[in-house]
Amino acid sequence: MQAPDGRSSARTMGSRALIQASVYALVAIVCIVSWLVFDFLLLMFAAVLFGVLITGVSRWLAARTGMPYPAALATFLATVLLLSTVIGVSLAPSIAEQFDELTDSIPEAVERLQERAEDNRLLGWAMDQQDRAQRAIQENVGIMTLVTGLVASVAGAVSSFFIALAIGICFSLSPGKYVTGLLKLVPPGYRPRAGEVLHRTGSTLKSWLLAKLLEMLLIGILTTLGLWLLGIELAMALGLIAGLLSFIPNIGPIIAVIPALLLASLEGFDTVLWVAALYIGVQALESWGLTPYLQKRIVDMPPAITLSMQILFGLLAGTIGLILATPLAAAAMVLINMIYVRDILGDRDEDEPAPDDSDTIVTHPR
Repeated sequence: MQAPDGRSSARTMGSRALIQASVYALVAIVCIVSWLVFDFLLLMFAAVLFGVLITGVSRWLAARTGMPYPAALATFLATVLLLSTVIGVSLAPSIAEQFDELTDSIPEAVERLQERAEDNRLLGWAMDQQDRAQRAIQENVGIMTLVTGLVASVAGAVSSFFIALAIGICFSLSPGKYVTGLLKLVPPGYRPRAGEVLHRTGSTLKSWLLAKLLEMLLIGILTTLGLWLLGIELAMALGLIAGLLSFIPNIGPIIAVIPALLLASLEGFDTVLWVAALYIGVQALESWGLTPYLQKRIVDMPPAITLSMQILFGLLAGTIGLILATPLAAAAMVLINMIYVRDILGDRDEDEPAPDDSDTIVTHPR
């Protein structure tokens, strides 16, 4: 009788070892495939962001007006298209003209700064280091390669934007089908919790994106008005740059202030100080006023985590990784908190907020 028991025990251990090896192999394969299609996964995440935003706003509109969801979705998309057309037709020519002037003024500002640097040892040393670095880059890479890479990066980001927008609209047409299909991949006993996790993640992403879009609008308007009051030419172009780059926390505002300071240097040192004070004031208002007020429902992310994610995804995926690093970090923190901290570790000291059934892509199949 002991022999069969021994064989059964050996078979059980062999089956467990085979299952563990299969799981490890599957995880390794998933990691390798994810690495190979990392850019595609980021593009899909951007599409999900658009889908969450479009679906959330359309459901809010349907709840407030009593319209069916398809009618609310069509109304929202038509309104966005109409506003974009009106703004584009009315402001695009002047903005394009200002950007042309900006591209001509920046080299002039750099040349004047170089002339002034000759009388200042510190500035002269800095400009010498810049010249050396520029010569080294041109010798090793070539200026045409740099320009080509920059243009390709911008063109890639623009094309990725429209591709993700198109896929996001497709998601918003029938979000329930995609969610239902995704939940079918989860064991039946875990599907209710998986639905809660998806809902909370989608709600966080929608709230973050709406708050960020409103921040971008306010920062662009405040910067444009401030520059106009200071008598800075091309205020609209500089304000548009500041608004768009504010989507990227920490790094975006630093990039946005550089052309403004260079342009202000043509007017004198006092103007540079005023422009710097304006940008610092707008960013202080955004960091201490707008962000806490607009993002009350968003997971609190320490600045070190945000910056680390930006560096990591910027190195892995370039421009699109840098742009999507912050929403990725927000989604990751929600998943870690709900799945690992609460479900695996059992830490439930903090109560989860009640879900809002009208605001995400992951509820109410249609």
